[in-house]
Amino acid sequence: MRIAGEFTTPSSGASLAGLTDRVDELTAVPTLDEVTNGPDGSVCALFSPVTPFGRLPLRTRIRTERADADGAVLAVHARRAQHAVDVTIELGFVPCDAGSRVTWSADLTVRGPAASVGQRVAREVAARAIAEVLQAAASLATPLSPHN
Repeated sequence: MRIAGEFTTPSSGASLAGLTDRVDELTAVPTLDEVTNGPDGSVCALFSPVTPFGRLPLRTRIRTERADADGAVLAVHARRAQHAVDVTIELGFVPCDAGSRVTWSADLTVRGPAASVGQRVAREVAARAIAEVLQAAASLATPLSPHN
């Protein structure tokens, strides 16, 4: 399933791309706990998005495939018991008067018993969860100064 969204942040694309190297700061994202560096350079965390069934903690690995001032590509694998979610997120960073407009699109695959959840419910939960974590992470990036 493909989902997408966008938001504006006061940070530059380069500052947003730099978040991939600042794992310790990602603990400030409300839905992420136990954030560590994986042995392959990935970010490992307990991601707990809010769902209609309450918080759903997922052991998650985020691997940055590309990150620069123009955008990023993230490969995400999350698991809880027999349920698994794989997501490829493509981000675009476009300069604007307010900082950067971040566009994102995600290809989402749900496996296991969770795959039987109605597509509409899965789409809404995933879109909200991805948007929330991306916006919270973007808020950690250094804002552009008024002189940039």
